Amino acid sequence: MKKERLFEFTLIIAIMAGAFYAAFSDAHNFPNRWFTRDDAYYYFKVAQNISEGHGSTFDGVNLANGYHPLWMLINIPIFALARFDLVLPLRILLLLMAAMHAASVVLLFRLVSRTLSPLVGSFVALFWAFSIYIHETVVQYGLETGLTVLTLLFFLYQAQKFANSDDSARQLYRRRSPTNGETASAQKDAPRGVNPEITKLAFFAVLVMFSRLDTVFLVLLFGIYLIFRETYARYFLLGDIFASVLFGFLTILLRVGVKDYYFYEYPATAYTLIALSFIASLFSYFFAGLYQDPRQHTRLELAKHIVIAAVRAQAVVIILVYLAGRIGWIGNVPRSALIWNAILTFFWVLITRFSLRQMAHAPQKESLSPVQFFQKYWSRWFSEGIRYYGILGAALVAYMFFNKAVFGTASPVSGQVKRWWGSLSGRVYGGSAREIYQFFGFDAGVQSDFNAWGLATKFIVSVRDALGLGDETFWMLSLVSVITISIIFLLSQKRMTRASVDLGLVPLFAAALIQPLSYNAGGYSAAKEWYWVTHYVLTIFLLALLVDSLVRAFKRISVKAESVLWLGIYFFGIYGALTYYQHLARLMPYGVENDGHPYMEILAVVEANTEPGAMIGMTGGGNLGYFIADRTIVNMDGLINSYDYFLAHKDGRADEVLAAMGMDYAFANPDILADLPYKGEFVGRLGEPVANFGNKKLMPFYQIER
Repeated sequence: MKKERLFEFTLIIAIMAGAFYAAFSDAHNFPNRWFTRDDAYYYFKVAQNISEGHGSTFDGVNLANGYHPLWMLINIPIFALARFDLVLPLRILLLLMAAMHAASVVLLFRLVSRTLSPLVGSFVALFWAFSIYIHETVVQYGLETGLTVLTLLFFLYQAQKFANSDDSARQLYRRRSPTNGETASAQKDAPRGVNPEITKLAFFAVLVMFSRLDTVFLVLLFGIYLIFRETYARYFLLGDIFASVLFGFLTILLRVGVKDYYFYEYPATAYTLIALSFIASLFSYFFAGLYQDPRQHTRLELAKHIVIAAVRAQAVVIILVYLAGRIGWIGNVPRSALIWNAILTFFWVLITRFSLRQMAHAPQKESLSPVQFFQKYWSRWFSEGIRYYGILGAALVAYMFFNKAVFGTASPVSGQVKRWWGSLSGRVYGGSAREIYQFFGFDAGVQSDFNAWGLATKFIVSVRDALGLGDETFWMLSLVSVITISIIFLLSQKRMTRASVDLGLVPLFAAALIQPLSYNAGGYSAAKEWYWVTHYVLTIFLLALLVDSLVRAFKRISVKAESVLWLGIYFFGIYGALTYYQHLARLMPYGVENDGHPYMEILAVVEANTEPGAMIGMTGGGNLGYFIADRTIVNMDGLINSYDYFLAHKDGRADEVLAAMGMDYAFANPDILADLPYKGEFVGRLGEPVANFGNKKLMPFYQIER
């Protein structure tokens, strides 16, 4: 057995050993220590109801689609066993998620080892396998996160295999000698045909998308990266999309501020500005030859083309914005935002084209006019684009039509609820972003709703605490980290460029910007740390590049460096595994006396103070809804309720819907019900509390207002 396969096998055994230990621990550990997130039980209870023939419903009455479809499909057969024992499916799910985690670790090891080295691949695989933060966020909660990581890494792994088998995907950064008597000129000029592997990659992209729907941005962007693989357009297109989105929002936010951005309905203005800016830039840059090899022009000619194209594009944008405003398609666009958008876009185009001109390592191809460039490649672009985006689009449209037909709305209602929360002045569920850095997915808190970079933040906070520095140094340390990574990239430019291409860092970066903006641009509340899979994968790849640079530097110092480094990897793995096992031992103990006690204390309170058959409304209620006996839990916040309930809730009529259902009790925090989004809905409907649990009160719900 090869050393790499032995390493993978050892890792799988190590991960699954811990999982089997946890899976057979005391039953009470599962709801109280392992599966502690309410959102996970939305999946569990709906899956149980589907398996028992009740349909896609949490409460057995209202049809709900507030989940990601692929993870729900996997949960259905597992929670069919809940009719026999409520904890048995949780034990099986724990093992399944550990197996997915192990598979993800193997894929990560192979991706990084193939790109950099087995030593670096071993390090990042061990880090991912035994990191407590990764375990808690990706594996433990019982949510779709582990599946999303697995499908994303599998997609990236297959894309990397595709790149290594298709020479057109490699030629921009890797030289290849002519083969079989082929001349260099013939090799350079030979047209590339449609690669049938694109179809397979499209189906893998569908799996990623359905594992977590907001990864649609990543797979859409990756399509550009794959289809335009033979030209520099793959980088320039993604970079220009990145810049259009970033500068479009940033320039408006800097002008009006976050508060006024939401209050004065600037989101529609920002969307329009971004769309117009990108479309105008796309055509202007293309006909200036700025999506081709920048080396076909001298530096002076390239600068001239950039100036002309940028001025032309921004002039078109200003004219279109003016016309759109005149006919009422767009609101007021601050003139300073337009000016700064033009300036920033110009410098972006200038920097990206000259930087790639400097970093290009492949032999320069022939010079083509923009029309010749299009004529040479359009047929393959069109054919592969139809295959990739056709499959992706057909799957998404089919999913949306199914949702519309069955649930009355094309998208999950849970996302619509959280967008509505983000538009309210009430802060019961956190509300929308308050600072510009939060708007773009950055925050100092590891568990902050607005921090998409939790894994990177965890590292920075650990360094800060180890150095005994104050909280105010977080942003300084973050800046130092970014500068350090940039310097390392520049010092190993050729290797880092090749590695970045192999790992797909360009589309990952673009998706890492756009995904948080897809939530915050229109207002969103209560985003969670398990949303940001793309950012976790991107962070671990950046860590791999950093470690690779350090390893190479160390090897230049000592001839025995390789052996010393491998010894360090062994100790790192042993230490990580021991820490991981100790964490599992504390988390899932054996022999705790729980016989005769309910799975959760809250169960005893609710069951003791309500009659069998009672219908109880809760804000949340996932875990109680799964474990409670002979009673029905109805979700009052709307995340796992019907679309009709959501519409009624928006109109302030949720109480009427609940009364029509025959609800008997409400179990909630009265302070929450007194604020938005519930303010005023339950006045005259709730009686005096009959029981308390923490800050929640169990109150009779009157069918008729009193």
